[in-house]
Amino acid sequence: MYCSLINVYSGMKNSIKLKKSAAVIVGTCIALSAMNVQASEDVKVLLEILLEKGVITQEEFDKKLKKVAEAQEIKEFNQAQDIRKANQAIEQRAERERKIKTEFYGQASLGFYQASNMTSEFKDASGMSDQPKANNRIGFKASRELDADNTAMVTLESNFSTRTGAIGRDSAGYGNANNGGSSNIGASLFDREANVRWISKEYGTFILGRGPNLQNDLSGAFDARQNWNFGGLKPIGRYAGFHSASGVNRADKLFRYISPKWNGLNIDTGVSFGGVADNDEKGTNYYFGGRYKNGNFEVGYNHAEVRLGSASAPTSQQTVNNRVDFLAAKYTLNDLTVNLGYVMTRNPSPGGVNVNFDQSVTGRNRVNANTWFTGAVYKFTPTLSWNMGYYSVTDLTPQKNNDVQMFATGLTYSPYKEWDFFIDYVKSRRKTGALGAFTIYDKWAPDTGITCSASSPSGCSESTKGQAGVSIGAQYKF
Repeated sequence: MYCSLINVYSGMKNSIKLKKSAAVIVGTCIALSAMNVQASEDVKVLLEILLEKGVITQEEFDKKLKKVAEAQEIKEFNQAQDIRKANQAIEQRAERERKIKTEFYGQASLGFYQASNMTSEFKDASGMSDQPKANNRIGFKASRELDADNTAMVTLESNFSTRTGAIGRDSAGYGNANNGGSSNIGASLFDREANVRWISKEYGTFILGRGPNLQNDLSGAFDARQNWNFGGLKPIGRYAGFHSASGVNRADKLFRYISPKWNGLNIDTGVSFGGVADNDEKGTNYYFGGRYKNGNFEVGYNHAEVRLGSASAPTSQQTVNNRVDFLAAKYTLNDLTVNLGYVMTRNPSPGGVNVNFDQSVTGRNRVNANTWFTGAVYKFTPTLSWNMGYYSVTDLTPQKNNDVQMFATGLTYSPYKEWDFFIDYVKSRRKTGALGAFTIYDKWAPDTGITCSASSPSGCSESTKGQAGVSIGAQYKF
């Protein structure tokens, strides 16, 4: 009998159904083998009885026994062929299952916060916090291995609120899905990512659709506070003009290319198409930069030429009005990592349209400013770490008095891979008579009963005075 179970089992490791199929085949194989052997033995015994009684001769006995053996061999061969075919079918199904992978993933952070001088009315605010650490998200990935070197992937990812259950753009900050205007109609559900990727070991990664660009990656990688919403580089970036999900660090209609690494260096470039009829430049943004890593040292650079339109008309801008040059580095020595960065944001549009800092909310600025930041992370133990960040924005607009200095520090306890527990303190300092609105808690709407939106900024957390606050909470990743 040619019953080989080794290949059958190796092709079925990842499928319960296939294991059940294998069990059936193995059982059938054993049963058939037993039946065939028993039938052959019965015929032999019968022939021996006939030979003893003289009914057949020795020659006839030998011929009959030979035919029985030949018939048995043919039957076993056919059965082995059937088993091989079944084995091949199972292996093919197992191979297809190995090539297709799906993943649900996400993270959420929440807790309690208390802060001073929040909103344009300079109120003290406190309550349940949403995404005080990294942005809340839930996502789905489906990938298929095309061959050993190439994989295709689809990614869908959305922001959500743990306070209200809202999902979509800015839902965690506002408590409801917000499309940037006075109405929530048409708010983006997959506001973070909705794209297709081709990942090639030899040629790099190509991304098409809605998604992050290099600026988003660098802001998180080179900030000691990991780009936190509460007292991190993100609120500074939104204020100074190098963070905006409307084209600066995340964009629609994005074509992004990330090269393979060559001796620690990879190039990262992209274009976000405006798509305006008869005008290829209108609303179109360009990005170019890269990262270099050598041992414990890493540096990153990004240059962006962005045409930021309004929320209701995002591709309405003809000329570049938000130019970003971001340069940052970090170095790790044992349990200590230190970082340093410098950012220039400029509004080169004719006449400097909207060049001044907005007096009500952040994120609408196309300003001239210089920003530098530094920080450190120290691991006391594998589960307990301390972080610190210092950020300084120098106002280069005609207003001149919108400088911001912010200091943030915190402790993080990570008893499990999926869980972080943290406590943070943040304080910002402003000049007397400052006109630009800034908040230490990015895109946050305090529970004042007033809706936070571009048309109703008094409900947002931004103010023109220095703020201070504390946040305590937890983050779960899945």
